[in-house]
Amino acid sequence: MHPATPPSAILRVLVATAALLWAMLPGAGPALAQPEAGPAEISLGWRDLGLAPDMLLGTNTATEFTVPVPAGLNAVRLRGVMRAPTNIGAGFLEVSDRSGRLLAAVDLPAMAAAQAAVPLDIDVAAAQVQDSSIGLSFTVRPTDRADQICGPVQQLAISELSMLYVGADPPPTTVANFFPPVLEQVAVYAPVDADAAEQQAVLALTSTLSRRYQPIPLEVRVATLPRGALPPPAAPLERAVVVERGQAGLRVDNPGGPEAFLRISGRGDELTAQTSLLDTGLQSLAQVTAARVDQPGARDDAVGDTVAFAQLGIQARADVLRSASFNAGVDRAALGSGRIESLRVHLLADYTPVAPKDSATVTVRSGDEVVYTGMLDESGRLDTTFELAGAALPQRVGLDFTVTYTPGQECGPFVAPLSFQVDPESTLTVRRGGGPLHGFGAFPSEFAGDFYVGLDGSGPNQLVHAAAVVAALARLTTAELTPKVVDFRSAVDSESGALLVANSAALEQTPLNPPLSGNGSSVSADLPGALRAEVDNGLGSIQAFADPARDRSVVLVTTTGAWTLVDPLFGYLAGLDGGWSALSGDVLAAGTAGVPTDLSIRGADAPVDDETAGESRVPWLWIALAVLVVAAVATLGLWAWSRRRSTDRDA
Repeated sequence: MHPATPPSAILRVLVATAALLWAMLPGAGPALAQPEAGPAEISLGWRDLGLAPDMLLGTNTATEFTVPVPAGLNAVRLRGVMRAPTNIGAGFLEVSDRSGRLLAAVDLPAMAAAQAAVPLDIDVAAAQVQDSSIGLSFTVRPTDRADQICGPVQQLAISELSMLYVGADPPPTTVANFFPPVLEQVAVYAPVDADAAEQQAVLALTSTLSRRYQPIPLEVRVATLPRGALPPPAAPLERAVVVERGQAGLRVDNPGGPEAFLRISGRGDELTAQTSLLDTGLQSLAQVTAARVDQPGARDDAVGDTVAFAQLGIQARADVLRSASFNAGVDRAALGSGRIESLRVHLLADYTPVAPKDSATVTVRSGDEVVYTGMLDESGRLDTTFELAGAALPQRVGLDFTVTYTPGQECGPFVAPLSFQVDPESTLTVRRGGGPLHGFGAFPSEFAGDFYVGLDGSGPNQLVHAAAVVAALARLTTAELTPKVVDFRSAVDSESGALLVANSAALEQTPLNPPLSGNGSSVSADLPGALRAEVDNGLGSIQAFADPARDRSVVLVTTTGAWTLVDPLFGYLAGLDGGWSALSGDVLAAGTAGVPTDLSIRGADAPVDDETAGESRVPWLWIALAVLVVAAVATLGLWAWSRRRSTDRDA
């Protein structure tokens, strides 16, 4: 006999039944429907948009920025962090669009510990969109006018800037719109058994995309797929490209859908030729789903030995009251493929004439070296010449200006700043010469133009490693870097710059003399006082060194053990602020613990030929190698301890 059902249970059944019947009645559905989700939000940092994430604003002077608006998206909010202003008692930040429409006025934080940094969140949805961008103008308005004219410098710092967009990144439909102005990642897929032509096309595409998207830090990621396989769908603001031999052309497969990807195909040289459509900037003409390049074009990037600032895109100006600093420069590779022994700078500039009772100066530095200093006078014209050589010639040749201006009259509202502007007719004259450069700082200029790529085939991801190096170097220059894939031995023996990916066994069969070598657990450092060590399971390394016998410089990716040892090195390189340019030595190495170490074995400039200098570095190298050994031992110990615990539990 079943127990009686409680009244509360009967009531719950009746209520549920009534609700179900109500939902089935006409007109009842909308009352119970869930609200539709709003448009998707995408937040992009200003660095991802090719803009500096920080700004330093003066007072009562507009500072303007052009912010990209990707297709399908609308810019709705500007976010960042406002720091406590310097020497401003009270005031507000005024933000307008390019038409002058006021978007927001935000009170400045007070000079107090509690407001040392406050969030900035501004509605910019009303900003005028033009040419796929919005213009934003920032002006700091002090309301406390004390010391406004001649007092201490008044500044407001804003950092961590980002833009919030709403909408959806539309899937590509044509070759022309496949690579939009703003992207976060391009995944390039090659066959697992890629031949030399496919490898070269992948590296050429990697170089082109990394260079053309500057200053946006586009991630070009190379991966492998079984031949004929389809790539996984790309996420918003990402694209997928398949490079594979076949009928020549570029074709967007699955256009307009979430699984759209670009197929680049051809055989032999015609495969790389297809990428020239992107390299020459003529992609926008291919407003169809498929196109074919019959004859590759080439840009005329050649520069003479004397080149004007205007041709290099160098420009700089400032308004100065008391002091102002600014920078102008160019990357070394943009000055041509020949080596540079020195540069003669013919600097021209215009400025507000300086009255005799006033005082003004200009100082120019390159790196840590002062290359020019002088007084500004009534002429309003600067015309001077100076030389840059040695330490003043890094990969980015920069001129750091400091201009001072002190009015002789009593401070008042009629005091005006001095205006200083570099004349674009200023010139750089290159003196060619010199031997091959050594260390990470030798690149990308040592690869300017064509360079060889050689893979020994001992590892499954050698093309991936080579592409990571090419991308890291191409991001540092506006000059074209053209990788040429050849067989490993030809790359070793050539007299052109070379990127080599090979294990230690293959290197032992070559005349190369890298800073760090070895096989298995045995590691040797090339110092006058020979250094040898035993490192369990070996080391993976990225090395950059001069090869004087062939008058060139080499980048080497190698391992004395498993190829997985080099994986942490590329993760470390990708995470560096500045990427390749942040490396300081000639060897980046890691052991089984995966802890990268930046070493300087031969020094940054040239191979060591002085015994004393070599011996002075031996203790430091021992310390660095000891760190790698300890890390490897710790990893093995942890693995053994974990295994022992697991065995004890099973027992």
